[in-house]
Amino acid sequence: MLSLRCISLILAVAFVLACAQAAPAKPLQENSGLDNVFDGPKVINIVDDFLVFWDQAKDQPLYRQRRLWMQLVQSKHPDYFERAVYRGAGLTERRALLNDFLLRVPAQVEAIREFNANVSNVGTSALAEAYVLFTLRFPEYRQAHDIYLGLSMYTFDGAIRAVNNDEGAPDTLCLGAEVLSSYSSDQLRIALAHELFHLYHFSFLFRNPSLADFQTASMPLMIEGMAVAGAEAVYERQPLAAYLHFSEDELSSQQEAIAGNAKRFLELVQTGATSQSYGAWFTGSDAGAAPPRGAYLLGYEVVNRVLAGNRLEQMVRMTPAELREHADEQLAAMAADGIFLVSLAR
Repeated sequence: MLSLRCISLILAVAFVLACAQAAPAKPLQENSGLDNVFDGPKVINIVDDFLVFWDQAKDQPLYRQRRLWMQLVQSKHPDYFERAVYRGAGLTERRALLNDFLLRVPAQVEAIREFNANVSNVGTSALAEAYVLFTLRFPEYRQAHDIYLGLSMYTFDGAIRAVNNDEGAPDTLCLGAEVLSSYSSDQLRIALAHELFHLYHFSFLFRNPSLADFQTASMPLMIEGMAVAGAEAVYERQPLAAYLHFSEDELSSQQEAIAGNAKRFLELVQTGATSQSYGAWFTGSDAGAAPPRGAYLLGYEVVNRVLAGNRLEQMVRMTPAELREHADEQLAAMAADGIFLVSLAR
């Protein structure tokens, strides 16, 4: 039976949907109804500021665009850009990120404009849909902080950052509109559910963290594998490749090599490799050193094995030490026995 909170959410969204059909979409800052969906926290729309900036900057030279960017966008949201995008980068790297963004973004402005209009209107918002479906699947979840509909300078599609949080625990959903605007509707929904699961998981994982708990490669493996499984729990019966953001060919290739990949990744864990060594398994940025985003499939398969005796709601409450133990145990089993893929037996 649905809880009173779930029923209230459904009724609230149904009401706002009806209102959205009766009136044209308005900018988020004028009250699109999205804030009502999140029951307290707000959606802070940086894309609106970007579009105002672009109308003034599109025909200007690069040095003038940088100045307008600082005046019209970045100065309005300093903590977001400092903690979600730049993340301690030096002045040279910041300038390079901004220059690259300003050179790449013109081809995508119209897609960003359309994405902003759709996601800001609750009647068409994939964000509102993903949130409602997520809370139906995980009814104990509570949205505790504002959501940033922002720009990432092509560094992420969605990320959980410690915006307006001096303690450093990641607790704020930040969306990169320029990346998400290129996604299909299905890719967008799955990406949003993936990031919402991170928020849900982190609300437990970072309650009493110690740095040592997060220094092995097995922790990001479990974090990402659980988020893939979380998105699958919200949007069921999609192809596995869609949850992993793979092509079917990429998925097939990595499934064939998964025993060897599990052995290679386990070696990184056992030798205490740093993020510089294992990072390519999550980003695919170091061609040839690791299968592109290979840790997502490895993590998903590890999590599926753990889910044979646990529920996701139990796993989010596991300590970092417990998650590390599961990761090490299952990677060793996958490497040793040639693995029978859980995903192939679904």
